[in-house]
Amino acid sequence: MNNEIQTIDIEKNLERLETIIKDMESKQLKLEKSLALFEEGLNLIKLCQQSLTHAELKVKELTEKTAT
Repeated sequence: MNNEIQTIDIEKNLERLETIIKDMESKQLKLEKSLALFEEGLNLIKLCQQSLTHAELKVKELTEKTAT
């Protein structure tokens, strides 16, 4: 179940990142809003990187188990 939650979280975070990028590319935002979105995007990227690192470690662990 925990893996399912992480998959949903990373997918949700990537969707939000796409929305942020589109909003920022529209060039219709005030500076304060752009900065807030930029900060949110950086935080989402960090969360996605952590999720991917966790997934990579899990794959490595599983392949090592099957190799022995």
